[in-house]
Amino acid sequence: MTALEKLKKVNWLRILLFYGIILVGTYFARKLPNVLNLLLTRITDIPFTFNYNHGIVTLVTALLFYKFSGVKQEITLLGNQQIKSLLFPFILLLCYTGFGITNDNGINNHLWGLLICSFALIYNLMEEYAWRGYLIESLGATHYVLKSLISGIVWAIWHLLIFNNFDQYGGFWIFLAFCIVFAFILTFAVKRTQSILVAATIHAFIIQTNMAAIICFVVFILLLLTWNKTLKRTT
Repeated sequence: MTALEKLKKVNWLRILLFYGIILVGTYFARKLPNVLNLLLTRITDIPFTFNYNHGIVTLVTALLFYKFSGVKQEITLLGNQQIKSLLFPFILLLCYTGFGITNDNGINNHLWGLLICSFALIYNLMEEYAWRGYLIESLGATHYVLKSLISGIVWAIWHLLIFNNFDQYGGFWIFLAFCIVFAFILTFAVKRTQSILVAATIHAFIIQTNMAAIICFVVFILLLLTWNKTLKRTT
């Protein structure tokens, strides 16, 4: 089957509907009170800034489309090698807990690292079910490069509804380029592992730019490159 034939087999209308629902849902979800903060203020006065509202929208939309759109789900939470998939969050939490993250809340840096990474990982699981889960699978047998480009572009545009500005990235166009490059890595990850958890963990490691992030990135790449290899016993 040629590349053009693969493109023709994609249900683009279904993808547009999926993306449109996420955009509309995100817009209205951002108008609502931060659900996570409302829950956390009942148990702590620590000012967590995570907003799960739009993450919940992407997760619920992806799950509903998996259920009713006819797209077969092959990319699952733990993928094709469950134990190896669990290594990713273990390494992430170990590194950031070990190095710690400084904070102004009077909380131990190591505990804060564990908390921040845990919150980030849960949120990124919700995102990745949509962008590297349902969206990638709905593109069928199209080429890896095209899947990466499409998921990176729509992912970046979606953030226009979330961020007030992109100054911290140097502007939207730089952010768009970053999303596309990172989408190649995340799409490669789900292609190898079939795991949402792996993609979400790689997504979460950029929460800081320090030695912990470098170690995580190197270990994650090594795991992906050797994913299907096993140690041979010598007699």
